[in-house]
Formats: sequence, C-alpha cells, structure tokens
Amino acid sequence: MKTVFAVLALAASAFAQSIAIFSPTPGQSIIAGNGGEVVVQKPGSLTGSTDIGVAVLIQHCTQNPCEDVSQDLGTIFYAGAFTPTVQRGVADNVPFQQFFASVPQNFPKGPAVLSVPHSVLIGAGPFFFNEIVNVTINIA
Repeated sequence: MKTVFAVLALAASAFAQSIAIFSPTPGQSIIAGNGGEVVVQKPGSLTGSTDIGVAVLIQHCTQNPCEDVSQDLGTIFYAGAFTPTVQRGVADNVPFQQFFASVPQNFPKGPAVLSVPHSVLIGAGPFFFNEIVNVTINIA
C-alpha cells in the first residue's frame, strides 16, 4: 500500500512540474520565412525542481488530423537551457521563457505541430521527469 502512495505522490509531483505552450495558440498562422514567438510557461509548484532544458521544434503534418510526432519531432529551432521567469502583466504572471521560431521560407504550407520536449529533476531525490507538449498551428 505504501508503494501505491509513493507512486501517486511522484506522479502528482511530476504533473505539477509540467509546462504549457502559451503562444502560439492552436490554429494560429505563422508565415513561412518570418516566424513567430514561442512562449513556454511553467506554473509554480510547492515541490522543488531543477529544469534540465527544453527544445522547440516543428514538424509538417502529412495528414489531418496531424499524425503522432513523438518519434520524429522535426526541425529544431532551439535546444538548451530553460530558465522561466515572471514578468508582471505578461503570460498571466506565470513563470515563462520566450523563444523565436524562424520558419524556413521553403517549409511546407498547411498544418504543423510545434513541439516542446522538457526535462526536469523533481524533489530532493531527485526524480527524473520528461514530457513533450504540442500545439497544432498553420504555416502560411
């Protein structure tokens, strides 16, 4: 029974360390050759954590709805440190970090999946947790 509670506690801690893509929003259009801002939020938590890093990638969809991109995340815009900070009045006052994704001019038009893989160490143990969050956008 103690094992079940320990597993549930770890799962709850991991969920509390999840990130979210604040921008772009689902269905938002980004012009190829220009690009746009990507804002990744990390809501606060009572459990301490150390972020290892994130990546920002984009993959063209070959079907509708978009296929699972977890095995082929696509073109890398950023891979490195994740250091979210709070700026009053921005991103609902939740810690966030901004990235700029410059979509290549020759990137296929239509739906695409913007993915942000995230890795973090949670708690005093620490416990390793990783996730991939996605948003489907439109490349114009």
